[in-house]
Amino acid sequence: MAKPVVLPSITFKKQGDADAFFKALLDRYDDDEYLGSADEELVYELLQRHPESDAKIGCGVVGIYRGRSADHPSSCFHVHRDDGSKTDFSYKTCVRGSSPSLKARFYEACQRSIAGTVATQKKIMFETAGGEIACYKTGMSTTFTTSDYRHTHPRFRDVVEGFIKLNKIVVSEGLLSKGADMQYSTVFIDPAMVDGFIDYHASVAKLEIFKRYEIPSFS
Repeated sequence: MAKPVVLPSITFKKQGDADAFFKALLDRYDDDEYLGSADEELVYELLQRHPESDAKIGCGVVGIYRGRSADHPSSCFHVHRDDGSKTDFSYKTCVRGSSPSLKARFYEACQRSIAGTVATQKKIMFETAGGEIACYKTGMSTTFTTSDYRHTHPRFRDVVEGFIKLNKIVVSEGLLSKGADMQYSTVFIDPAMVDGFIDYHASVAKLEIFKRYEIPSFS
């Protein structure tokens, strides 16, 4: 039976689809080249599935880049941490990773909190613009169905970290929903936490329209 790979921003029906997608993403870059902000957010979400995600992320991530490593026969993704240290990781290990960490689940709950608001904002933008908007990165024309509305600066993970620090939140299981049948996303138990993040996000976040990546068709 195929195992889906569910990230906050994108879902793959099976692991092979995710492998192909992130291989193609890696191949778009040269060695020692840092990922663009939109690509980095997707890979950061993937990294949270790594069995050693807490250690890989460490004190925080400055950026993610493609590089060579003595431990890998070919180029792979690397993390550049806030303290200047660097480490590599395999996207295939992430795709097949274990259950998301507690911090990753909190991150997902934050995303779910604003999903409806962000979707409504995007819809209004396209209606106001007459159905087409230029991609923030490439300038190419996009429509509602061929685009994503993504964070630019600050990055979404920085928004989440800012929310935690401002409210002195101790991330714990008690804040988050438990897994249940037909529940694919982690959400906050307390509606006040949802409202709090929505308000904080609205005060600091900036998003732009990007042309959506085309996911290859798989037989």
